[in-house]
Amino acid sequence: MIQKLHLLLLAAFVGLGIFPTSVQAQATKKDTTVHETVEHMPYVLTRTCTPERHPGWNEDSIRRCAETQLLGLLARTIRYPFEAQSQNIQGTVVTSFIVEKNGRMTDYGVVKDIGGGCGTEALRVLAALDSLGMRWNPARIGKDTVRMRMRLPLRFKLQEAPPYVIGNTGDTLYVEYQKAPQFRGGVDSMINYTINKLDYPAGYEDSCKTGIMEMSLIVKANGSIVMDNQIDFSNLGSDFQWEALKLLNGSRDMWEPAEYNGKKVSTTTAFRVAFKSDSPKCAAANQQFDRSVILADEGAQLYDTGETEAAIAKWTQALELTPNNTEVLYYRGTALLNLDRKEEACKDFNGVKALLGFTWFEEVRRLVCGW
Repeated sequence: MIQKLHLLLLAAFVGLGIFPTSVQAQATKKDTTVHETVEHMPYVLTRTCTPERHPGWNEDSIRRCAETQLLGLLARTIRYPFEAQSQNIQGTVVTSFIVEKNGRMTDYGVVKDIGGGCGTEALRVLAALDSLGMRWNPARIGKDTVRMRMRLPLRFKLQEAPPYVIGNTGDTLYVEYQKAPQFRGGVDSMINYTINKLDYPAGYEDSCKTGIMEMSLIVKANGSIVMDNQIDFSNLGSDFQWEALKLLNGSRDMWEPAEYNGKKVSTTTAFRVAFKSDSPKCAAANQQFDRSVILADEGAQLYDTGETEAAIAKWTQALELTPNNTEVLYYRGTALLNLDRKEEACKDFNGVKALLGFTWFEEVRRLVCGW
């Protein structure tokens, strides 16, 4: 049976995996003191764990939230070294670093290694996160910002991955199945339903707005559906989002669940709709949108066959027709990043952020482009 690899991080400080230790350095004109105990512990700065988002939280709550985010980020970023895999090396690597007054990490080290390249990989990820812009809220004693050494234990463990994950809603969602979830009657039935039932928002007909709306939905084992997320790729607005949601809600009894080993199971799938106005004034805009969609699909096919440069060219043509299509910006940015054209990739990734105010790939954007 093929083994899949997961990184499990130990929860050693407040149940989350970060705890302090320190050495005391001789003070000189430049503050070289590294503190052992402080009144206010450091924590990673994140977009979601802030007093503005959680006005009722105290500092400890914000810190715990940030530590959870850090552990998740590390788990998704670190790579299990091949040498450790081939030698079946498992265990806990304990890293050490100083959180400086400016929020950066310095003086990386490995306090405990297990071999197989695990210690080196742990340090690589920490250094990469710092160089790509991850910052800490530094330690404080009273009102004074101080330097502090932290230890971060990371557990490397080989284990067989289950065929499911636990979703944000607490549902058991299968990622492996023999039969995928589908709209009753198949793809043609879903297309007919969308064409006949999707309403263009009243009062917007002459706006000629075009765009794709994608909804991620959970198809449960009993056939019921719940929308998990909605992405308005062209920033059409709330009225368009509402019409897409109405369309989805109207299909509640039209889905067949996935099957795993002969059992009906819950999983996720995508439901996409395209908005085009029927107004005669919008014929040219609709044609431009249709051409952009074709070019984007051609780009995706080229990319799947390894023709990255040709794919980028197609996506560039598509964006010339619909420059606010954040989905195509994301595709092109990803392709550019794979070619190590980081500056161009970040221009596309940051363009998505500027257009929508958020990204669905924020951790990747931050790692590559900074905060």
